[in-house]
Amino acid sequence: MIEVTFLGVGAALPGPGATNSSYLVRAAGATLLIDCGPAVLQQLAAVGLSPGEVTHVFVTHRHGDHALGYPMFLLWWALNGAGLPRPTVVASAATWTSLRALWEVSYRELPSAPVQAVELPADALATHALTPAIALRTWPMVHSTFAPVLGVRVEVEGKVLAFTGDTTPCPSIVELARGADLLVHDAQHAATVEPAAPEGSPYHCTARQAGENAAAARARTLALVHVGAEYDGRHPALVEEARQAFGGHVFAPAAGQTFAL
Repeated sequence: MIEVTFLGVGAALPGPGATNSSYLVRAAGATLLIDCGPAVLQQLAAVGLSPGEVTHVFVTHRHGDHALGYPMFLLWWALNGAGLPRPTVVASAATWTSLRALWEVSYRELPSAPVQAVELPADALATHALTPAIALRTWPMVHSTFAPVLGVRVEVEGKVLAFTGDTTPCPSIVELARGADLLVHDAQHAATVEPAAPEGSPYHCTARQAGENAAAARARTLALVHVGAEYDGRHPALVEEARQAFGGHVFAPAAGQTFAL
């Protein structure tokens, strides 16, 4: 079985009681953490998981809501990880610049826990064999010139999971998500729910655009995440908006929810 647990689903400034978007993929003996925001230790604890059980980390980009928890994650390993296999951390070269700097400005006096660092290009397609059973494929998204985003496609046991990370509409989304069993898509905005932003923004998508991309990619299931705090309590309306463009299963997961494939 493949399980995706939504550790957090909020935007950069999440609503009351919410946390930033982060996901956990458990499959083929691996536990992959996607994004490492400020509350990552609490997010893992909330689903009964220790950082020591995470075997791999993928960071989509270096904006704080996706990366500020990295020094805390690494601190746990520095203080408690003796004798445990070190996690592999995958990110673009640009993101790695900030991940290393975050450790230096946070806990420079401590020896950092060694991790297996994998650097991928920020501006080109890439493939990385996470394990013999799990392949990662990455596509550049369109979000920020300072913080280039890699969308990631996880291929395991004949299943495909696609995570856009933060992105405005771009052709790479459909390629990333083609035939995906689960597409986890940025839906910061809404096109029809107030405050409506019919065209999205230069940084993020609407729920309708997420539905359009899921339909174009022929994905099976669409999860709307990174939802703006201004839509708190109105997630069903965003799901309905996406359904106007996509006939597959659509849901807006809650933090702690697990989706099994």
